[in-house]
Amino acid sequence: PGPWLEEYTHVRRHTIASAMAITEEQVRAIVEAELAKSNALTNAALDATWTMVGGVLVFMMQLGFGLLEAGSIQSINSQSILYKNLLDTAIVSIGWWAFGYALASDTGDGFSGDGTFTFSEPKEEWVGLFFNWTFASATATIVSGAVAGRMRLLSYITVSTLIGWVLFPIVSHWVWASSGWLYKRGFIDFAGSGVVHLVGGVCALCACIIVGPRTSRFEYMIAQDKWVDRKPRGHSVMMAFIGTMLLWLGWYGFNAGSTLGVSDDRFIVAVTCLFNTSLASSASVIGMSFIGFVLPGDFSLWDVLNSAIAGLVAVTAGCATMKAWGAILTGLFSSFVYKGCATLIAKLHIDDPVDAISVHGACGFLGLICTALFSHQELIDRAYGEGYIDNYDVGKQLGIQIYAALSMALFCSSFVIIVLLPWKYLIPMGIRISEKDELVGNDYGYFGGYAYPDWEEMVRMAKTHDKRQAEIQNRNEKKKWRRMSKVTSPNRHNQERSRSRIEEKGSKRERSLRGKTQRTTRASTDTMKSNSTMKASLKNLPPPSPASQMAGSTKISEVFRSSQQEGPQSHSRLLDTLDTQKKSDKKLDKTKSTSSINEIDRLPVPQSPNSSLNPSHAVTNESLSGRTPAANESKRDINLGLLRNPSGLSLA
Repeated sequence: PGPWLEEYTHVRRHTIASAMAITEEQVRAIVEAELAKSNALTNAALDATWTMVGGVLVFMMQLGFGLLEAGSIQSINSQSILYKNLLDTAIVSIGWWAFGYALASDTGDGFSGDGTFTFSEPKEEWVGLFFNWTFASATATIVSGAVAGRMRLLSYITVSTLIGWVLFPIVSHWVWASSGWLYKRGFIDFAGSGVVHLVGGVCALCACIIVGPRTSRFEYMIAQDKWVDRKPRGHSVMMAFIGTMLLWLGWYGFNAGSTLGVSDDRFIVAVTCLFNTSLASSASVIGMSFIGFVLPGDFSLWDVLNSAIAGLVAVTAGCATMKAWGAILTGLFSSFVYKGCATLIAKLHIDDPVDAISVHGACGFLGLICTALFSHQELIDRAYGEGYIDNYDVGKQLGIQIYAALSMALFCSSFVIIVLLPWKYLIPMGIRISEKDELVGNDYGYFGGYAYPDWEEMVRMAKTHDKRQAEIQNRNEKKKWRRMSKVTSPNRHNQERSRSRIEEKGSKRERSLRGKTQRTTRASTDTMKSNSTMKASLKNLPPPSPASQMAGSTKISEVFRSSQQEGPQSHSRLLDTLDTQKKSDKKLDKTKSTSSINEIDRLPVPQSPNSSLNPSHAVTNESLSGRTPAANESKRDINLGLLRNPSGLSLA
């Protein structure tokens, strides 16, 4: 005890107090540092969980794409389209891990990454690797529906691999990497209207043009002088509806998951993306319903389902930078753009079974335009951070959006054309399946059967029914032909042969008649020549004396008497000969060889010495040249009448 003890105690207390104060500050600092570290880990885990859940939702869109595409096409190709979607995922997975993410990562220059993450090992960067892989798979799947039913599997795999391994990684680096050249220009595509959907739509357009339409899609009607679009309807609207709703559900992960977290104030950005997605798709459905009820034609549920997806595609670029009214207008515009583009594509004879070009390509471009028109500075700063775009100007931003869209479209289309066009013309078998495989379906060619077990039985029954109908029609045609031609033939071949025989007989008859006419004409010509010669000789002869006329008449009388004495047989032979000659003369009259007959009629007829005794039998030139019934007969007929006269008159 003493003063020194009090002083010592005071100093001790001060020392302890000082020591306690320093310890409290250090402890507080340590605690704050530990809390900050714990919060950072918690936020990182929360953001990673959000991103991974979003990636799972985006991957579930593959199921939606498969159901929508399979339901929108013919059932004979449903297995092949599902297989292609599954193959897209498998191929893109390997390539994305190997070098795809290395090209898309935030490293390197403005064109692509530097390959840091090539064959990468598991680390925290794998969260971004997984999320962007689902986007790459979705981009590659867009082409599968556009070329369904006619493109060879190997050529399709080549295009799908090109998109998932090269095109999407490079374009995504342009837009989403901090070193990308479009990102530095202030381009806005928050979730991928251009990077995913415009790229997929442009590749689908190039593939459809190079491959060509299906065989039975467009048909030219000669009678109507116009083209008719015979687009096959999808075989299952229920599958298409379920696929559309699954896509809508997955789109929440597509847009809201692109925030890559919900820590700090990013949850506000996430919920903005979620509700703008719902508003745009709903407005698009209402707009397409209005178009269907107002415009002439059948109201199609397929158009409404595709319009819902078109609204989702259009709002993807500006889902975080638009207010509610901007999202509604974007969805409403997308319904009109989709319908107009689908009609134009059909007019240009571009076959797109699922309207992937109109939904993803045209509406993806529309989304980039609407982002420039309806974005706000406050929402841009919240989504991208302050300083990304200063003093937002609609006109300037519109130019950047159009420039970026054209750059992406030109880059992707060039690659697809370079790959497919030489393949089509230089490589054997080309890029298109045969017409037979197209008609029976890819399912039968690839898998030896169809997706539905009862379909083979239905095909067999349909073929049996068609065969029976053909047999019935064939029998009816046979009966009809037998009634018409009275020709009994066992089959159509014999009927055709009978027809040909009848035609040959008719042609032979015509040839024979033509030959008879020619022979008759030649005979009439010879007769005219002989008559003219006889006429000239008669003119040169002197007139006969009465004694010679009497002698001639006596000889003729003796001939008649001898014929009468020989009996009726010689007389009948003489009459038959004369009748045959008369018939030939009548044929000459039918061939209109009247000139020779007129020449014979003009010849003078000598008078019989007994004509004065029997004037009723006198024959003169006047009686032959007159218009009496006797004048219609030739001189030979008159002489025949005299020969048949039993009175024994003389013959001139």
